[in-house]
Amino acid sequence: MDSKMNYYELLGVCNTASKEEIQKAYKTQMKKWHPDINKSTEAPKMAVKLNEAKSILLDDEKRREYDISLEQDINESYNKYTGKEQTNNQYQNVYTENNDYDDDMVTKWEYLKEYMKFSNDSFLRKIVAFVGVYLETFLCFLIKIILIGFAFLSNAGSSIILNIFSRLFPFACLILVFLMYMINNQGFDKTMETNGGLAIGVAVFFGLYVLGLFLPLIAKACLSPRTFYILYNKIDITLFKWCVGYKD
Repeated sequence: MDSKMNYYELLGVCNTASKEEIQKAYKTQMKKWHPDINKSTEAPKMAVKLNEAKSILLDDEKRREYDISLEQDINESYNKYTGKEQTNNQYQNVYTENNDYDDDMVTKWEYLKEYMKFSNDSFLRKIVAFVGVYLETFLCFLIKIILIGFAFLSNAGSSIILNIFSRLFPFACLILVFLMYMINNQGFDKTMETNGGLAIGVAVFFGLYVLGLFLPLIAKACLSPRTFYILYNKIDITLFKWCVGYKD
């Protein structure tokens, strides 16, 4: 089982997809990648990966084991990015004896150092790569700071909103009942004409109250391992590879 290959992304389905959805996605992808249809050099390799994804995700036991390994990979990437201590040797930043670099064995800074020293690229290309790596690193750092700041403000805002509005909630409910009574007796247009300001105030109150309930969920999503996995693997490392011309 290739734990680094996200079979769900390969098939274009979510990790809660049913067997029918997986089977349908597999057929759709194979119509694109079957070697008898697609004559590109990548087609045979993709067909093998698609078959492997199908065999694992349609087998309940294999899928359960794969989901566990996938979750472990996400958590390890999160810990690696946030600087938590690692106990898994595959994330130690060391060189292999033959300098055969592996993404999990060498940090991007070590790779950049060796690239600048040994690459056959022109001096100008190396300078562009060097500047690009520092810019993309700063960008990812800025995104991380924004996420953390937004999460902090979301939690703080939620606490303030709920603390204030919870005390006014019974009063707001009484006003809402009063407005519903007025609408029932006078009609919506007449009620809005005579008590429009009050209705808008109640609507704003409940809107802010609901926002206060959802803000902690937004903050949790901002700081989730999945978010940092995407930031690290999908943005930081991808941009780094573009900068130095790294090819998988």
